[in-house]
Amino acid sequence: MSSPTGGADVRSGLPDLSALTVLVVEDDTDSRHLLYEVLQSCGATVLVAEDGRTGQRYVGTVKLDLIVTDLALPGLDGVEFLRWLREQPRNRGGNVPVVAVTAYPGRYPATNIAGWAAYFRKPLNPNDLVRTIAAILRRPGPEPKIGGST
Repeated sequence: MSSPTGGADVRSGLPDLSALTVLVVEDDTDSRHLLYEVLQSCGATVLVAEDGRTGQRYVGTVKLDLIVTDLALPGLDGVEFLRWLREQPRNRGGNVPVVAVTAYPGRYPATNIAGWAAYFRKPLNPNDLVRTIAAILRRPGPEPKIGGST
């Protein structure tokens, strides 16, 4: 969303994520669209990938500030993607913060997954998500609710 002046249309009361590049790795079209719209409305540049392999290509070519990944992805799932990411050198994205998202907390419990900065269960509360991202990246905005819905 853009304001009439061409800048980001930041939602009232939500953090300003402008100047940030966020990769969303999500196979579900509706979830991917929601994440894109919410993050973009806070000013972030949002890249989207439908699967982990496409996400890997972005990591190798674009400087990312944060990644939001679904855990239940076809092929290379979010857990494998996260393991791969943490094996990359720092200058190739190995230290990029990751927000893990899942509709299957029984299959992907937070305690069994290492390397993420935050963990959310679906359905997501978009406000909690962007406030958590702002807290992770230390962006100005209202006081965050760390961790969101766990």
